Amino acid sequence: MPLHHRIAEPPSDEQIAAFSLAAQKYFEDMTDPATKRFTLRYTEYLQAKAHGNAVTEPAGESGVSMLDCRLIRNVLRNLYKQHIP
Repeated sequence: MPLHHRIAEPPSDEQIAAFSLAAQKYFEDMTDPATKRFTLRYTEYLQAKAHGNAVTEPAGESGVSMLDCRLIRNVLRNLYKQHIP
């Protein structure tokens, strides 16, 4: 019996733009350069993923604790899920 896979529709440009704006609001007031750099890299990763590109999830950033990286990932993933279901 063949398996049927549901093919999700790609997100709209509006959904990606809404996620990008929410992510920008999240990191715009960050003052630590390493933290901001990691947040921007992770945002770009999620944007590429939304466009269907095969990308590798960014590793941590020198100068940013693993706990902070985990927090940033979680916040951005939640924003992604809110805007790109």
